[in-house]
Amino acid sequence: MFRDAVLSRGLATLGLSLGLAGNDLRHDRRVALTMVVAIAAVLAPLFLLLGLKTGVVETAKRQLLSDPRNLEIRIYQNARLQQTWFADMAGRSDVLFVLPRTRTINATIDLVTQQRRVVQSVEMVPTAAGDPLLPAGVAPPVDARAVLLSTPVAGSLGLAVGDDIVGVLRRRIDGRDERVEVPLRVAAVLPEHVVTGNAVFVTLDFLLAAEDYRDGYRVELLGDAQTGAAPQPRVEFANARVYATGLDEVLTLAALMRTQGLEVRTRASDIEAIKSIDRVLTFVFIVIATIAGVGGAIALGANVWINVDRKRRDLALLRLMGVPDIGVLLVPVWQALATAVGAFVLAYLAYLAGAAAFNRHLADSLPEQGYACVLNVADVGWMFVAVLLIATAASSVAGLRATRLDPAECLREWA
Repeated sequence: MFRDAVLSRGLATLGLSLGLAGNDLRHDRRVALTMVVAIAAVLAPLFLLLGLKTGVVETAKRQLLSDPRNLEIRIYQNARLQQTWFADMAGRSDVLFVLPRTRTINATIDLVTQQRRVVQSVEMVPTAAGDPLLPAGVAPPVDARAVLLSTPVAGSLGLAVGDDIVGVLRRRIDGRDERVEVPLRVAAVLPEHVVTGNAVFVTLDFLLAAEDYRDGYRVELLGDAQTGAAPQPRVEFANARVYATGLDEVLTLAALMRTQGLEVRTRASDIEAIKSIDRVLTFVFIVIATIAGVGGAIALGANVWINVDRKRRDLALLRLMGVPDIGVLLVPVWQALATAVGAFVLAYLAYLAGAAAFNRHLADSLPEQGYACVLNVADVGWMFVAVLLIATAASSVAGLRATRLDPAECLREWA
């Protein structure tokens, strides 16, 4: 019963203070609207500045991510990568794709059409499910005799999807030259933005078979007309295709692989350029937001303080009538919060107009689906919370002053 009574009295006090604050704002609506516009004038540029920062950085990141080659960590020398190394890499949350590769010298093939058109020394790239270089709708080959051609190779040979082609592998054994011809089928032609050079994407089994053949082994996958012994089970690889899940992860993985003694290359300069821009714009925003926040808090606090001083007799009368101190304190706090919410809404509407103007006039210089000015939902949320906290802190000082007013003194001044 006692707890219910306390709760009921507390809710009644909150409702009373909220009603008094609302009535007072309606009575002084011109002053309140002036303060709303003043605070909105401080918030709107901050919204636009943060929107420009987010738009520029996110558009640049999206542009980098649209090219999966920016996520690649390339190993620049032949290594000795064990099966356990690949298992460990595949188990990492920051690794998007990892697949073994052979020695570079063994990763080429000559392609010949039925019309005897030839492209020599085409790079063989192993692929599998999840390959980030493969565009949507293009599946990796499952059959070892199926291949994916880059646009330059397909154009040079005049090939299309479904055409037959012959792959020629050469080797020199015991002073004699040997070759094997492997019938292949074009499963897809990759867009030029995926790979710009001469390349053929093959299964890992085919790539390993080509290396085993050049190492002097007899490989069943390539046909029966071969000499040599069968290859031993493979326990290590000379190279790998490694892709990270994001731009930050590229740098993390590259650092890890360097500690393992691997010489790697990434497009770190492009990534670092974006991160530098992000850091600079973040610092600029923090400095400006701090100055604006302090100024806005002082302005709002001073306005509430003056309002409390102007209505000190009314507030003292509330205390004389038995309104608890917390109820008197909450009156200016509710007013400040209402002013802050109104200013936030007005500033956000101004931001929407400004952002639309930025995006419209800068559209020609932006990549597809890019924005010059945009705010994330999370950004709007934390800015709204920050505004409410600042308003609460600024008005609480004036509210405490209201609770210390002496009703008798104020009544004597009224008399």
